[in-house]
Amino acid sequence: MEAKINQVKFTLQGMGLNEYQASALAHLMYLGETKATTLSKSSGVPNARIYGVLDELSQKGLVIMRPGRPALFAPLSPEEISDALVVVSREEIRKRLDVVESYKSDLVSRASQMYLKAGMNEQRTGLIRVISVGDVSIEETRKLYRNASKLLLISTRAMEYLDQVKDDLIEAQKKGVEIRILMRSPESLVESDRMKQKNTLEALKESFGDSVEVRFSDKVEIRGAIMDPDSDGKALFLVEEEGVPFFLREAALTSHPGVVQAFGSMYDLKWRFDSRQA
Repeated sequence: MEAKINQVKFTLQGMGLNEYQASALAHLMYLGETKATTLSKSSGVPNARIYGVLDELSQKGLVIMRPGRPALFAPLSPEEISDALVVVSREEIRKRLDVVESYKSDLVSRASQMYLKAGMNEQRTGLIRVISVGDVSIEETRKLYRNASKLLLISTRAMEYLDQVKDDLIEAQKKGVEIRILMRSPESLVESDRMKQKNTLEALKESFGDSVEVRFSDKVEIRGAIMDPDSDGKALFLVEEEGVPFFLREAALTSHPGVVQAFGSMYDLKWRFDSRQA
């Protein structure tokens, strides 16, 4: 049984608890309601630390204390503990993100005053920056939509992520940005993706009417978005890889003028000669 307890302990550490917290909670889950002194002997958490550790676990919502002489402590169920740890982790990440974001404008302001002031090297625009597909690529996509000033070219299979980027697309539309969306032909999609695309098209019609032009192509070799290809543009792209899960894919960002213009030209050719009205 000790091996199983240790497995739970290591899992709890992986979910964010320190060694004492994980050991105390794992043994408490095995023992059930018990005294702090008993738990100290069982878990190996020193007697001088056990009450502090139990208080930390209580503040995280992982244990219940029943007052008395002595006080008794009981664990939540494994499901409740798992849910509570997820909530705690989200809150910690949110607080950390708030801290980082609070420094953002200060960094830009201060660093801009000294960036490349020594004049030792001429700044060159990097060719591409590789990013992961998922939350990171979605956030970068949203930035492209928000920062577009004239033209936004979107290449997608079914645009099933519309709900995540719709507000940014609306913001671009309000600024007068011309928006074109190139999608895979419905007949080239499997049934599940065809339904996602149908829902997307209905949502686009409801939110944008005829102001967003959509066309179909049998192949969409490169997915992503291109903003303002003829003036200070930027592009995000990934290659279509059927059957490869998102977490194994990578996307790329580029603000290199030549690359962005080339992508814009290829998109234009695809739009004019290898697509049809949706």
